[in-house]
Amino acid sequence: MKYLYLFIIYTVGLVVSSLGLALIIRSGLGVGPGDSVAVGISMHSPITVGTVMIIAFIILLLVNAKLEHKRPQYESLLPIIIRGRTLDFFLYGMLNDASYSAWYSQWGVFTLGLLATAAGIAVYLRTPFPRIPLDHFMMVMNQRTQKSKSTIRIFTESGMALIGFLLGAPVGIGTLIVALVLGPFIQWSYQLSRPVGEMWSESTSRS
Repeated sequence: MKYLYLFIIYTVGLVVSSLGLALIIRSGLGVGPGDSVAVGISMHSPITVGTVMIIAFIILLLVNAKLEHKRPQYESLLPIIIRGRTLDFFLYGMLNDASYSAWYSQWGVFTLGLLATAAGIAVYLRTPFPRIPLDHFMMVMNQRTQKSKSTIRIFTESGMALIGFLLGAPVGIGTLIVALVLGPFIQWSYQLSRPVGEMWSESTSRS
C-alpha cells in the first residue's frame, strides 16, 4: 500500500512542479532558465512548450545514459510525459487567459510559482520512481562532482538561460532569480520532505 501512496505523492509532486513552472511563465517577470529554451524554440515553431520539453528530455535521457555508462532509463518516459502534458494543460488551459499587470500580482504569482516548483521537484525526488532527465542529470552531477544540488542547479540553469536568451525567449529578472534561488529552494524543500524518503526506506527494509 505504501508504494501506492508513494506513487500518488510522486505524481502530485510532478503536477505541482508543472503548475509552478506555468505560474512563473505567466507572471510576466521572465521565464525560468530551463523553460526559456523550450519557450524560445516554441516561439519559432508550431509546437507547444510542453512538447518541446518532452523532446528535449528524451535527448537528455540519452545523455544521462552516456554519462553513467548505463542503458537509457526508458521508464523516465513516464515523468517526461506527465510534465510535458500537465505543463501544457496549465499554460494553454487553466492559465491561458491569465494576465498580471500589477507589480504585486506579478511578484505574488512568481513567488508562488517558485515555491511550488521547488516543493514539487523535491517531493517527487524523494520517491523511488523514475526522475525527469533534467532532475536526474542534477543528481548524477551531484554524485560525480560532489557539489551540492543547489550549486549544480545554479550552473545548469544559468547555461540554459543563456541559450533561451539567444533564442529570443522572454528572459528577465525572474529568470535570474530562478537560476539563483530555485536550487537552494529545492535543497531546502528536499530536507523538509525527508518523511517521504523515510517512508520509502521503511517499505524497503520490510520487503
